[in-house]
Amino acid sequence: MSETIESFTLGCGATLHVAPRRDVPVVAVRGALRGGLLSETPARSGICQFMTETWPRGTRTRSTADLARAIETLAADIDGFAGRNSIGLTLDATSDRIEPALDLYAEILLSPAFEPGEIERQRSDTLAAIGRREDRLGTRAFDLFQATLYGEHPYGRPVIGSEASVQKLDREALVEQHARLVRGPNLVLGVAGDVDPERVAEGLSRRLAGLSEEGSEIAVPPFEPLREARSVAARKDREQAHLVVGFPGLTLFDPDRYALEVITQLLAGQGGRLFLELRDRQSLAYSVSAMNVEGLEPGYFAGYIATSPDRLEEAKRGMLDELHRTLDAPPEAAALERARRYLVGSHVIEEQRSGSRALHMALDGLYGLGANASAGYAEAIRAVGPDDVLRVARRVLDFDAVVTATVGP
Repeated sequence: MSETIESFTLGCGATLHVAPRRDVPVVAVRGALRGGLLSETPARSGICQFMTETWPRGTRTRSTADLARAIETLAADIDGFAGRNSIGLTLDATSDRIEPALDLYAEILLSPAFEPGEIERQRSDTLAAIGRREDRLGTRAFDLFQATLYGEHPYGRPVIGSEASVQKLDREALVEQHARLVRGPNLVLGVAGDVDPERVAEGLSRRLAGLSEEGSEIAVPPFEPLREARSVAARKDREQAHLVVGFPGLTLFDPDRYALEVITQLLAGQGGRLFLELRDRQSLAYSVSAMNVEGLEPGYFAGYIATSPDRLEEAKRGMLDELHRTLDAPPEAAALERARRYLVGSHVIEEQRSGSRALHMALDGLYGLGANASAGYAEAIRAVGPDDVLRVARRVLDFDAVVTATVGP
C-alpha cells in the first residue's frame, strides 16, 4: 500500500509515525520499545511478558475494575505485548473517541499500578501456562530446539519464562523493568487511521511528557553460531512423536531474508513440498511445516513434523531428504511463482488492517529499518529468482551445524 507517512519527534524523545486513513472511522496505535528476551537475564526470564500482561490492569490512580470500565465505556481495547526483541502497548478505538482513549493509553504506559493482587493472579496464570507447555509436544520440541541452538543466548529461552524465574518475580522487579525500558528515546509509536497527524503528535507529546528523556542501554551477548551438528531428545509417554530440524537463520537486516521467506513458502503450506511429499504421498505426518524466524540477532529456519512413534526415523529421513533437495537445484518456475504470489498477497491483505500497518511502522522504526520499510516488501519478494533461492538455501541449510530436537516416547 502506497500512502503518506508523517513522522515526528516528541518532546520526551519518542518517535511517532502517522499514516492517515480517512476511509474508516477507526484508529490503531502501536507503541514499541526495545526489550523482550534480549533485555532479560536467566534469573528474570519471562519478566517482559509478565510485565506487559499486568500493564493494563490498573494504574496509580485507577483500580483494575475502574480502568476496565473506562476502557469499555469508550469501546476501546488496550493490551500489552512482548516478544524476542521488543515489548509494547496497543490501542484500538473509534476516531470519535480517540482523545479520551489516548488519555487512558498514556496513563497505562506511564503509570501502571502493578498491584500485588494482580501480580499473584498473573503468576498463577503464567505457571499454569508453563505447565500446559509441557503437554504440548510440538511446543516442547521447539523449546528444546531453540535452547540447543542458542545455548546461553537470550533467544534460547521461551518468552513466557520458566517456573523458577516466574516464581521469583515481584513488584519491585516489574517496576524496575518498566523504568528501565519505558523511556522516551526507546519508544516508537505507529498510528494508522482516521486522525490528523499534527493533532495526534501534539496530543501525544503532551501526554507523554512525563517519560524519562534518558536512553535505555540493552547489552546483548553475541550469538555464536554452532559449528557442529547437535541432537537432543525428551521423553514423553504419548502416542505421537514431534521432530524439529533446523539451522541458524538470518537477521532482519540481511537482504537474503526475502529469499529465505520464499524457501519457507516453497516447503510449507498445503501446496508445499513437505506437505505433498511427507503427508500426502508417504503418509508420514499428522502435521508438517517449515518456518523462518528473524530477529535483531540471527533467527532460525526449521522444518517440523508430527508423526507416529513407530515411523519417527522414517519421518526424520524424509524431512532431511526434502531439505537436502533444496540444495540440489533451483525451484521450478511455477512453484516459485506460486510462493511469491502467496507471500505478496498475504502481505497486501495484512497491510489493509490499520493495526498491522501501525505495528509495522512502530517495529520497523524501532529496529532501524525505516517506518515505511514494509512498503518495499512486495517488490523484494518479486525480485527473488530461482538462483537466489538456491544460493540462500546453500548458505543457510548447513547440515554440518544442523540441530535436531525430538519429543516422544
